[in-house]
Amino acid sequence: MVKEPSREAGPAGPGAVPAVRPGATRRVVRERIDPRLTASLFANYRTPADAVLELVDNAVDSRVEGRPLEIDLALRPGTLVLTVVGGTGMGPTGLERDYLHWGASRKRGGDSIGRYGQGGKAAIGHLGTRFTIAAGRAGEAMAHEFADDTYRDRRRLRTYELVERTKPVDLALGYLRLEIGSIDRKIDARRLRARLEETYRPLLAGGDVTMRLDRAPIRPREWPVEERHPISVRAAGRLVRGWWGLLPDPIPGDAPEAGIRLYHLGRLIGNPEWFGHPGPAQHPALNRLIGEVELPHLPVTMNKSDVERGSAAWGNVETRLHQLLAPIVRRLTRQAETAPSQSALRTAEQVRRILARALRLLEAGKLFESELGVGGEGPGGQLTLDTPAHPPTADADADGEMGPGDEAPAEPSEPATAEPAPVRHAGTGPGRRSGIGEVVIRSLDPRLRSAMVVEDGVRRVVINSRYPLYEVRKGDLWYQLETALREVCVTIPEATVPEFERRVSELMLVSLSLAEHRRRRSRPAGPRPPTLL
Repeated sequence: MVKEPSREAGPAGPGAVPAVRPGATRRVVRERIDPRLTASLFANYRTPADAVLELVDNAVDSRVEGRPLEIDLALRPGTLVLTVVGGTGMGPTGLERDYLHWGASRKRGGDSIGRYGQGGKAAIGHLGTRFTIAAGRAGEAMAHEFADDTYRDRRRLRTYELVERTKPVDLALGYLRLEIGSIDRKIDARRLRARLEETYRPLLAGGDVTMRLDRAPIRPREWPVEERHPISVRAAGRLVRGWWGLLPDPIPGDAPEAGIRLYHLGRLIGNPEWFGHPGPAQHPALNRLIGEVELPHLPVTMNKSDVERGSAAWGNVETRLHQLLAPIVRRLTRQAETAPSQSALRTAEQVRRILARALRLLEAGKLFESELGVGGEGPGGQLTLDTPAHPPTADADADGEMGPGDEAPAEPSEPATAEPAPVRHAGTGPGRRSGIGEVVIRSLDPRLRSAMVVEDGVRRVVINSRYPLYEVRKGDLWYQLETALREVCVTIPEATVPEFERRVSELMLVSLSLAEHRRRRSRPAGPRPPTLL
């Protein structure tokens, strides 16, 4: 305990130091960290591929200007080996100060992909239980090696003894070899190759980085761009560079996903972006628009899954690129859209009515004995179904079902020049209630089964008529019903995959029962069979 001299009480107010009574003692308290906290960071990855990309990010950050960086990955049963040649490398001081120091990093935003001082270490723990690292600095002849056979035991922080070894590469080159063993997660080599090709596309295409997976080089495939235009605008105090282009019409089956990709120092961040414009779910012609922009000055999330969308820099970039892309978006959305068949529209309306009945039972608590109880809109956190935007027909039943022999009206077509409303995430948007108002059929990217959009204040489930299974099933009732159900159940917040599948299955069973009931109701009454005496 340390005695503190008395002092006069000052005026109270926000942030004021509390008055200390005369003769009181002062205790010094310090922040502490339990090493077991580091174990929680091991779970910071959705997939093993995400953890491998974190290790590759660290390697990419070690690049030396004007010198190609070579990254070699080797997958063996229970083992991953990452070898990096041509970067800065690390010596004993760098290993202790930069690599083994949790939460400390000399990397700065705009200069390096990583900067939080935890990604590489957490990625090792996510993948396996043991590792061996050998590293040597560029310009030094020796490398230093250390290992850990029980890395996931986080009851205490580690102390390692470095073993000096001859560096197996040229003196001028930096070197790192990381071997992770006892891997207990499945790493799919085919998917990892696709992720590496997609994530580091600009670096691979420009030759700044070369990668190999199991000795096979990773090269980005050419995109079939028909029309290409450069992007060079000033936003958020920096010059934003990139390009946008159009895919051929019709779009090839192996074409990339539509939208503008965001890169941070050559590393892909998040999903393709539309900068406030409607996406392909509102107009299929927008499937042709693709592009890439480099944003080194934008802050990104810790796991690099997105930019920090609440930042002023992102708001400035979004506004500027929205203006730049507005003419091409208007041009594409004015193209005529192929109208779905009348039978497909009637089936979609029938699906909406059956789904409405099933979700009313869910709202009334009569569908299941137990609910997920995960919060959100509607019982169990699931979205409900709104009243359709157009009024019900006079022949419709009071409960929203069609009467015997009735046909669902076709949807009114909008003018081809109408500007689609912006896409909003499910669970947002104006209106008296949240829910799905309509089920509609549109031609989208063949890789997209369905989507949920908000247009004119009405939430719609859009079923893709170009999806291969739609074409095989010819858009029949059962296919459309299951597709709409899956889109509705996706709105369950934080639901696990088993919960999602259970909810889809249960709602599907109830919907099938309702459909069979409607079929029996609409069946005309035939002559009664003769009675045997």
